[in-house]
Amino acid sequence: MKPKIGVISRFMAKENHYATGANYINAVVEAGGIPIQFPINPAEPPETLVSLVDGIIIPGGADVAPLSYGEQPHPKVTRTFRKNDIYEIEMIQAAIRQNKPILAICRGIQILNVSLGGTLYQDIPSQTKNEICHYQDSAARGEMTHSISIAESSHLYHMIGKTEMLVNSYHHQSVKTLADSLKAVATAPDGIIEAVESEDGMIIGVQWHPESLCAISEEHARIFASFIERCQSVSTQQA
Repeated sequence: MKPKIGVISRFMAKENHYATGANYINAVVEAGGIPIQFPINPAEPPETLVSLVDGIIIPGGADVAPLSYGEQPHPKVTRTFRKNDIYEIEMIQAAIRQNKPILAICRGIQILNVSLGGTLYQDIPSQTKNEICHYQDSAARGEMTHSISIAESSHLYHMIGKTEMLVNSYHHQSVKTLADSLKAVATAPDGIIEAVESEDGMIIGVQWHPESLCAISEEHARIFASFIERCQSVSTQQA
């Protein structure tokens, strides 16, 4: 049976609707999984929802509220919604307790790091000596705009088989203080952390958007394929 993948459907307070990008759903389907959308603030607690699936995806989205990691907001912080933060943190922690694989993307890597005790750069341009633009907001989603370096010892490297790769980039926040249970396995040319993972590879977080590149890049498609394979393997072991 195909593995079931829970994909967070985030609440958009201003528009009063739940949103999940179609590319996430399509990427899961193409990789051989069954996507199940989980809206924020459901009647059932995260622990129950996670028990229904074989792995979860934490997608991209708005800024993480600085209060979620004990800081006051920088002037460059944009729209936040703490209910999303709290729910996603609970989903991540429930998945870890249940030994379910996690794939965290863009904002997802940020809330993953926060959920495990890390902090964020609230605004890369004003808080770091960055040398490249990470917020290529006017670029098409399938446009790769900068390179990353990948640790050869990492699970991510074994997924894609490369130590250098081009990625797309749509963020102005990023991992600052890394959570103790994660390790940085990819960086941009200016040192910004682009990927993290757990020691056992059950948790993978990337700062770019591979779901928008799967159709044109085998390397990015392998991120989803490997995640689905791990979900299938864990599901079989737990059966």
